[in-house]
Amino acid sequence: MNTQNTPAETTVVDAGIFRNVVGHFASGVTVITTVVDGVLYGTTASAVSSLSMEPPMMLACLNRSSSTHDRVVSAGYFGINILADDQSDLAFHFGRKGEDKFASVPHTISPEGIPLIDGALATIVCKVDETATGGTHTVFLGLATSAEAHNRQPLAYYRGSMGKLEPVKELSAYTATRNWVLLRKSPLGSDLDIEAIAEATRSEAAHVGNALVKLESEHLVFRTPSGVFQPSPITAELTDSAYDSRATIESGIIASHLDKLTDEVIAELRRITVELGRLRDESEADLDDFLALNVAYHDALVGVAGSSQLTDAFRRLGIGTVWRQALTREEWSRNLDHTHVAALTEALASGDATAAQDALTAHTAFGKSLAREVVLRHGGSV
Repeated sequence: MNTQNTPAETTVVDAGIFRNVVGHFASGVTVITTVVDGVLYGTTASAVSSLSMEPPMMLACLNRSSSTHDRVVSAGYFGINILADDQSDLAFHFGRKGEDKFASVPHTISPEGIPLIDGALATIVCKVDETATGGTHTVFLGLATSAEAHNRQPLAYYRGSMGKLEPVKELSAYTATRNWVLLRKSPLGSDLDIEAIAEATRSEAAHVGNALVKLESEHLVFRTPSGVFQPSPITAELTDSAYDSRATIESGIIASHLDKLTDEVIAELRRITVELGRLRDESEADLDDFLALNVAYHDALVGVAGSSQLTDAFRRLGIGTVWRQALTREEWSRNLDHTHVAALTEALASGDATAAQDALTAHTAFGKSLAREVVLRHGGSV
């Protein structure tokens, strides 16, 4: 007899929420490489892990839309290049499409004929043993035919950020502390307890302290005469500045990187746009889900530049707390219109830079106006 309490129908978590949650799994960063008819191929992948010791096997998941995916199928062999902490640029380089990715990348050809990236933390060559499909990806189970490690430090990936292991921990603490402040887990007028925040966010107290110093420079916290940090009120001037700064970054990306928007990125922007509309139309939809999708949308656009520093700077300008604090469940879907996002998506898809800039300008003006209205409605600060 089955005693499990299972629902009659399986529910599936929202893609934006899922992406955010699985981003909490810290991992390394790899480039999967192969060769077909003398042409070298490679793509960045994070869903890679060891599978068994006896026999020695690895698991690698590749999106079926990737050109490297089909070449791995054809070649029957693939290389796993585990990147070192000074190779983040290669992660972005191999994440792009439509170029000779090895032309400017030093590499060595393995005895199996597979290109291996010079300077990698470790390399493993695998012979495809089995495959399975799941969603948009194929899972390659590979029998390791050779492996080599080097005395370097790993490139760590955590919650959308790449870098050295210790800075990634600091960035995680900064993100958690910033969310703590903006979500008003410590109300305005109260002291920010570093030890309590560290315990609640599973961060080191020293990293939380450093995060608060950084947040002070961003005018999100201030120091009292006694030296204790407190949350700063968010004013209309601050929301105006944040929106203008974010628009400057995205406008620069549209002007300089429009040709780097791949079909995969456009498909993701369209998916998110449709999902935003669906959430606005559902009476029981959650504001946090809507905001998480907005973050995913702008992350995808800013990420086209291939700069983790730029993405980090853009994220630090987010002010989602205004909406969380000031809009009720009944009114958020009536106020947070995504029309300009839809227009921006289609302009980007058609490669129309002028229309994209116009849509971005309209989106920014709408956001600034609504933020100012909400802040003023709550007495001039949130």
